[in-house]
Formats: sequence, C-alpha cells, structure tokens
Amino acid sequence: MGGGLWSRDMIGWVLVAACLPPAAVVVVEQGAEGVVRMGAVLAVSAAWEALFRALRGIALSPTPVLLAVTLAALAPVGLSPVQLALGASFGLVLGELVFGGWGRNVVGAAPVALAMLYLSHPAGIGPGSELTMILAAGASGLLLLATGILSLAIVAGAGLGLWAVMLLLGAPLESSLSGGAVALGLVLLLADPVTAPTTGPARVLYGLLGGALIALLAGVAGLAGAERATIFAVLLAQVFSPALDYAGLALWRMARDRRHV
Repeated sequence: MGGGLWSRDMIGWVLVAACLPPAAVVVVEQGAEGVVRMGAVLAVSAAWEALFRALRGIALSPTPVLLAVTLAALAPVGLSPVQLALGASFGLVLGELVFGGWGRNVVGAAPVALAMLYLSHPAGIGPGSELTMILAAGASGLLLLATGILSLAIVAGAGLGLWAVMLLLGAPLESSLSGGAVALGLVLLLADPVTAPTTGPARVLYGLLGGALIALLAGVAGLAGAERATIFAVLLAQVFSPALDYAGLALWRMARDRRHV
C-alpha cells in the first residue's frame, strides 16, 4: 500500500473508523450480548495477530476490529463467545495470516469466518438488523467513499446486479433481502480494498457478480436470511476477483497495443 498520507496504517485507521457506526448499532440493538460478542472476537483476533507478529514479523492490521463488528452483526444468534472466537480464529489464520497478513490475502478473513460459522450451524439465523444497520452501513460507506477507499464502481455494480436479479425473479425476493445485512456486507466485505479488483472494468463486473449472487442465493438457492446469502455471495465473488482483474489488465494491454500499432 502506498506511502505518504495514505499509508497502510492510515488506511487501516480509516477502516477502523468505518466500523464504528455498525458497532454502535450492535451495542444498541444487542446490548450486553453484543458487547460480549464483539469483545470475545476482538480479544482472540488481537492475540492471533500478536502471535504472528512475534513469530513471523507480520504487521498489525484493522482485521480484528472488522472481524469483531461483522461477526457480532452477521453471525448466527445464540452462539457462545467461545464459538465466535473459534470462527474468528479460523477466518483470521487460514484466510489472512498464513498468506502473510492483511494486504496479501486472497479472500477476506471475515467472510471466511462467517461462512464457517454458518456451515457449522446450518439452522442458525442472523440477528436481522433493519433500518438502523442500513443507516450505519451508509455512514460507513460515505466515509470510505470520501477517502477513496471504497470503490463506487463496485457499489454501483452490486446494486445493479441485485436489482436485475430481483426483477428477474419477481417481487417475493424483496422481503428476503430486507434488513441491513446486505448493506453492511456490500460496504465492509464485498468492497474490501484488499480483496476487490483494482481495474475499473473488473470492479464493475465484480460488483455485478456479487450483487447478482446475493439475490440468486437468497432466491433460487433458498438460503434462509440475508446474512447467509450475503456472506456466501461475497466469498464466491472474492474467489473470482483475481481472474476479473487479470481479464481487465489483458483488455487494457490489448487496447494499448492497438493504439501504438
């Protein structure tokens, strides 16, 4: 990541600030349980980062805060702090730290952790936050857009993909995607600056893919709840992100070569 003002640490602090509005919603809506959920995930994630920093020199990152907020907001209700800590450990270690830390990972630690928790508890349902989480995700998105960390192309593509598939499948899907889970997933997970593509066309396609997958998983695959559909859609889209970037760069090289013929 670049030097100067927008250094790796500065980007990390902005991402931490973007997590504050959703964290406030978790505290207000879930009370002491939400504080315990976030605290357990934050503590174990920070411990893993400290261990890998001591053993392998991996720099600290905003991932523990992101994990704490997203797991508290999107993980199945009723899970104990120990279960959440195990899920966070799985996502952080296997999704990020083994690749060399934040900035070198292929998929995000939070989607990996959440996917593992939902696979381990197939009957689990998410907290189901509504308007307050949508507003919180909007505030986070505005901050990240203003600082250039969030790509407008990804958000616009995701919205278009969601709308197109919802229109194709019909009105009943609208109730399946109500709540703040989709908004939070798009802002903090799908548009993650590390795992998202870097080229313009790839970002649009990536957003379209993510939004379409959310609607398809909620409607066609029948995944119960917006949280579950969003998490698995984000994880699938992140897997395809490098291929989309490669295709975007290939098209750019072709266009450049034609201009210089």
